[in-house]
Amino acid sequence: DQLKYLHYVLTKNAAVNEHNRDLLVETLRSMAEILIWGDQNDAHVMDFFLEKNMLSFFLKIMKQKSGRFVCVQLLQTLNILFENMRNETSLYYLLSNNHINAI
Repeated sequence: DQLKYLHYVLTKNAAVNEHNRDLLVETLRSMAEILIWGDQNDAHVMDFFLEKNMLSFFLKIMKQKSGRFVCVQLLQTLNILFENMRNETSLYYLLSNNHINAI
């Protein structure tokens, strides 16, 4: 349910600005925690992440040139995911759709 809420936050704050920047940074940080937990404990978490194509939201954030603050958090989030994911299928899905290449 928390990941669904974070997805909602991303969709409602698609345009990064100085008013939602801190919220988006915290959302990205929280997503990393939830996805790592899901990778190790509940496959449905990663399924939801993939079903909603959340990596595309990450790419949209990067394309906005939203400032260093949000981009750094986004890159940290991705780094945390790649370093801590244990499930090979999850890693495959993260790398398979070219969003990472675009970032």
